[in-house]
Amino acid sequence: MKCDVLVVGASPAGLMAAISAAKGGAEVILLEKDLAGLDHTANTLFEGMAAASGVKVEDCYLMKELEGMRIISPSGKGASIPAKGYFIDRKKFDEHYLDLAQSSGVTLLAAAAKKSRLQGSRRTVSLNEDEIEAKVVVDASGVSSSLAGQAGLKAMRHPEDIAWAMEADIEHPGLGEEMFFQYWIGSMAPGWKATFSPAGGDRATLGVFVRGQGQNVQPYFRKFLKLFKAYKASQYRDIEMMKILSVRRGGDPICVLPGEIVADSLMVTGGAAGQSGLAYSMRAGTICGSVAGEAALAGDVSRQALSRYEQLWKREFYWQYRMGRASLQTLSMMKDAEIDRLVHGLSGKRLVSDGSFAQKAAYAAGIVLLSRPRTVLDLAMNLMRG
Repeated sequence: MKCDVLVVGASPAGLMAAISAAKGGAEVILLEKDLAGLDHTANTLFEGMAAASGVKVEDCYLMKELEGMRIISPSGKGASIPAKGYFIDRKKFDEHYLDLAQSSGVTLLAAAAKKSRLQGSRRTVSLNEDEIEAKVVVDASGVSSSLAGQAGLKAMRHPEDIAWAMEADIEHPGLGEEMFFQYWIGSMAPGWKATFSPAGGDRATLGVFVRGQGQNVQPYFRKFLKLFKAYKASQYRDIEMMKILSVRRGGDPICVLPGEIVADSLMVTGGAAGQSGLAYSMRAGTICGSVAGEAALAGDVSRQALSRYEQLWKREFYWQYRMGRASLQTLSMMKDAEIDRLVHGLSGKRLVSDGSFAQKAAYAAGIVLLSRPRTVLDLAMNLMRG
């Protein structure tokens, strides 16, 4: 088989890469080992991130609108952030974008990519019993991808900082009717967070995302589950009887930063490139697919030509990801008692400002400075380390 652009992985970034390349006139194949059984963890979008990424939330997969998020410290102190959000049916979301890909002219192929090799200006990807020859291969197969490494690329700068996740679908009367997504920070999930996301009715999800402790984060999930039930006991009768319906596991590159994401006839996007966040990874995939399609049709798929993707991505997102990593490093240095004091200091303050990302970051830093001056110094030091 031959094509202009081969996208490996039906991740959000992979789907958008395939769609944008096809819309530009390229012949595109999207390769995914299990098209019917996609099972992804991310299920919450916030309007600001979606708008900045060009993502329109569709009714066909929307389950519940949220009023914002609430940051909760280890002792249960909280600080609320008003920010419209959406809980989505992730299976319907994936199906919607697979349909969009097909209607854009993308060929969907259920198969696993084994390895790739460069042959002249083209790259060949081997399957179980076949091969696909493409002018450009886009690796969008997530944090466990091997294609980028086979090509000698270090697509993540800090792969040791992948946050390994365990997320459960839960059910209890009225639990899904809450209006705020909750971030729990501190020792129950070292280096990042635990989450509660209400889905409407009796349904919600609980998750832990842990860095630096290996891939088995079940002990942290059990700890968080116990804390969560104790926290909600006064609000819900018989919360101990809450049902766990299903569990998913995976990795999130929230803190790794993209590294080398372009080679001759090869591009890396989404989780495989350390581009975390549902909406942000979709935007990265859109940029990647657009550049891939243009390069394939122009007949120049050299690293130099494809590096335009890297340049465009950095222009939009580089400092946001740098700030995100620095913030998470700073959080991981703080003890539970310090986090309690910080969240208590933020409680009641307006934590969202209008304006550019730089203005918002400066505003947030000013609020934190008033609450815990040491945090801003730690943040600046970690930002400089990169």
